[in-house]
Amino acid sequence: MSLTIKNYNGITLARRYRKNLRFISILHFPIIIIFIITAPATAEPQSNPNDIKEIRIHGLHAVPESKVRLQLKSLEGESYSAANVSEDRKRLDRMALFSKIDIIANHGKDGVTLDIELKETLPYLPYPAISITGEQGVTFGGGLKSTNFLGKGSNLAAAGRFGAANEFEVNASSWWRPQKSTWWIIDYSFRDTENKLDDFQESSHEFDLQLGRQVTEKLRIGGRFKFLSLSSDVPGITLSADYRDNIPGIGVIVEYDSRDSWTSPHKGWWNSFDATANGLGADGKFWRFNVDLRRYQPIQGRHGLFFSSLLTMQTGTVGMEIPMHQDFHIGGTNSLRGWDINARRGKNQFLNTLEYRYEFMKPHDFSIKGMNFYVGLQLALFGDAGSAWNTDDEFTRNFIGGGGFGIRLILPYVNMVRFDFGFGQSAHPREHIGVLEKAEYQRRRVR
Repeated sequence: MSLTIKNYNGITLARRYRKNLRFISILHFPIIIIFIITAPATAEPQSNPNDIKEIRIHGLHAVPESKVRLQLKSLEGESYSAANVSEDRKRLDRMALFSKIDIIANHGKDGVTLDIELKETLPYLPYPAISITGEQGVTFGGGLKSTNFLGKGSNLAAAGRFGAANEFEVNASSWWRPQKSTWWIIDYSFRDTENKLDDFQESSHEFDLQLGRQVTEKLRIGGRFKFLSLSSDVPGITLSADYRDNIPGIGVIVEYDSRDSWTSPHKGWWNSFDATANGLGADGKFWRFNVDLRRYQPIQGRHGLFFSSLLTMQTGTVGMEIPMHQDFHIGGTNSLRGWDINARRGKNQFLNTLEYRYEFMKPHDFSIKGMNFYVGLQLALFGDAGSAWNTDDEFTRNFIGGGGFGIRLILPYVNMVRFDFGFGQSAHPREHIGVLEKAEYQRRRVR
């Protein structure tokens, strides 16, 4: 009996439930239809006309596109920024791979397209190798440079020069990369020449290894290992009795670079500090400190200023801890124009230059049979001042100055050729011919 009642009640409830369900469905169906019709459709993402929708790179042959994109601060899908494009141009210029860099922003309703037009320099390029110094005159030869050696993202150059000196040098370095990356430089040079400053026949080998970290876009730090082996044909030049000094050195480097261009800077700083312990139980025992400041300051239009200051300080005494071939002689093309090359000397030096420059012809690129080059021309007025000294009282006594005018020819691979007329030691002008920025060459004089 009880089972019959339960079964009956269960069936009755199920039937009532189905009737109620049909009633609810019929009642709510119009409401559901109205909701579907009136509910807003899911909004598709709207493209921002200021977003970069595409970056197109043109003109690459030997350089991988991935290496170029790695340098870019502008990214697809992110907002367009003129400041980022300016930074992109600087980064690509620092790679030293291109004779022409144009970045064109095409704005449309659905976003911005960046077209990057590049002209590669040849991956392997023979070039004339020239060195001009007041001490040894002109040496001329040839070299071979690769801006993408074996496609591995590094620079390699080798050159030999002959004339007043016989010289051979090899330089290898990593491409410039954005922050949080590793950088390295390896330099080797051989020189066989008459050293006119200290009056001896020099035969020397120099090796310099630098390795560090790109901390920010503008700041990098690193360490270095140096080795100088120099022989003389006369006594008194070297510290060692066998007429050959072997001087290892280990140190640290800090560099700050905010220049707007590496090939033709107009604005920004290039500053460097390094400290090196020399000798390390071999020949010589002295510390050397260098502070190198350079400023490019635009004025208006084609007008600009360039300022540089180099301070080199050494511990110890010349002839005891410091070899005689490691002191400084100032005067001439690459230190203080308008003066003789041996006007002042000492274990320390302080060199300063201020130049006004007028860009007579802005650097522009051109091609000859598939080879891409650039050329420019500047006019300059300059003033130099500095001192070389051993003791504190000599600093003021040895302080000298000069000034003059000149021409700057901007060329690929050579960078700059300087033709200067300087006044200082006498009322008659002295002619000076040099390559590279004077600030660059005066730093190279520090061995």
